[in-house]
Amino acid sequence: MSEPAFGVHGRILEVDLTSGKISESSLETCYVAEYIGGRGLGARILLDRIDPRCDPLSPGNIVVIAASPLVGTNAPTAGRGHMVFKSVLGGSIGSSNCGGTWMPAFKSAGFDALVIRGKAPSPVLIDIRPTGVEIQPASHLWGLDVPRTTEILLAEAADRRARVLCIGPAGENLVRFASVMNDRNRAYGRGGPGAIWGSKNLKAIRVFGDKRIQIKDKEKYRSGHEQAFYLLKQAPATKRLLRELGTSGLIELINLINMLPHRNFQDTEHRAENVEKVSGETLAKKLLERAAGCYLCPIACQRHTRVGDKKGEGPEYETMVMLGPDCDIYDLEAITRANYLCNELGMDTISFGGTVACAMELYEKNLLSAKDTEGLELRFGRGELLEELARRIAYRQGIGNLMAEGSYRLAEAFGQAGLSMTIKKQEIPAYEPRASFTQALGYMTSPTGACHLKGGYAVSLAFFGGPKEIPRFSLLQSPIGIRNMHNLGIIQDSLGVCRFTGFAFSYDPWARMLTGVTGLDFSTARLEEIANRIAAVERLFNLAAGLTEDDDTLPERFSREPIVAAGEPRVLSRQTIETLRRDYYRARGWDEQGRPTEKLLRELNLLEVLRS
Repeated sequence: MSEPAFGVHGRILEVDLTSGKISESSLETCYVAEYIGGRGLGARILLDRIDPRCDPLSPGNIVVIAASPLVGTNAPTAGRGHMVFKSVLGGSIGSSNCGGTWMPAFKSAGFDALVIRGKAPSPVLIDIRPTGVEIQPASHLWGLDVPRTTEILLAEAADRRARVLCIGPAGENLVRFASVMNDRNRAYGRGGPGAIWGSKNLKAIRVFGDKRIQIKDKEKYRSGHEQAFYLLKQAPATKRLLRELGTSGLIELINLINMLPHRNFQDTEHRAENVEKVSGETLAKKLLERAAGCYLCPIACQRHTRVGDKKGEGPEYETMVMLGPDCDIYDLEAITRANYLCNELGMDTISFGGTVACAMELYEKNLLSAKDTEGLELRFGRGELLEELARRIAYRQGIGNLMAEGSYRLAEAFGQAGLSMTIKKQEIPAYEPRASFTQALGYMTSPTGACHLKGGYAVSLAFFGGPKEIPRFSLLQSPIGIRNMHNLGIIQDSLGVCRFTGFAFSYDPWARMLTGVTGLDFSTARLEEIANRIAAVERLFNLAAGLTEDDDTLPERFSREPIVAAGEPRVLSRQTIETLRRDYYRARGWDEQGRPTEKLLRELNLLEVLRS
């Protein structure tokens, strides 16, 4: 075994919950050079170690949690972890990113990644500390919400360095969009990782350590670090906007460009006074107690808020819109309380809001009856229902049992799958795809199903991309633009840093910091090559799992029902969808069915993966 690169410990912790076996494997330097860490490393480990056709809720699925070489340094925002698994919603690769302080604590315990497999016979937790790793009973925690679980485990640890990652009742009850939570309010949310933990009887992971990493070339690292901080303090979004208004500060802008979804994506028509009620400005005026940042973050977009006697974080932009205007709800306090409750119960608020909006449309079209809902009138605009529905879903009570399956399976049960606004059965986030070809294509080709982040955060590309901005209805430029944004996001996720740094700079500062930390060559050209490799690995997983180019599409609503954007009626015709998809594949070096070509795989050192 070779010596590990600087910036990593060279150790992967392996936990088999079925046998109770705890072991280690080596993280070879070649994997750091080819995948960095985080999303890239997690995707490759997942592809190597499971049958992609396995049932996501079976013991055969695994969960990979991976750090990067920058985690453990003082690089700005470099405290994020990545969790990779087979998605519970659509069977694609699942990939979820989270801030907070758990991942730096895990890295300080002396590991670079954690692989969890199997299923425990009864509820357990994994305890990781300098003296060793143990699987411990957790029956006393089963049934508790996220804050209470966290409180008990921190008290039992009796060490201020301890951090907790856990699920709530939603994960225990296998809600398909259950989250895994850390720092009480930070979520690995998309794709249902909490349900996978629940299926494995894994309630929590507690961790702390005392190990530090070494930087190989401190001058090289410092040059990238100083440039990154300078640019973060110069860009308007990272200098001021996000700190003052948080992510919900985007709501007025997104409404102005006709991208704010309404009534389960039926239209984008809102009264101006209603939008103002749920804007970042109103949140700051009425509910904000203080702004804060994630670990090592100078941007400080977090909103610490209060409603009555309850405190919490958020709501963020996606939560505000999906629980709000997408459900025709403009009650800021009702949205915020429901956001708190989703965090406590451990649920992804994007999929929760999308499922509620779908249920409301089914009800208003008399496809879902009062008998089905046990008397609840699931009409659009009823903000008082949000908390009740969150509880029913988390505990699978009444109509909540069916809604816990997500909007696709809910709508399909009533013969109306077309009313589920999903891609690869994952709910579309809070940007209207008919208002931007770039946004639509980003959603379509996201490897994990509809996701504004895995889809390349296309709204920035089309509206505030500076010199890289492209026309939002460009058939020619959207495929290349989305490929480039996908690649930047892949690198950010593999570095364990925040997407918002992309408002200030692209690859160069990261390339210098990563090269300085590891002593390996990470030029900007090398980072592009790595991004292409990781995109191919994620695609190979999805193809092996049975997904095809037909899954890279949009719900029929977006092809049939126009909205007005940029002064004209807009839809995405099937021909437009096919053209965008084909040209994106071509820009990636994939064939017309979306399969990476043998030539590309040879260039990316992945030919042996295809053959196996």
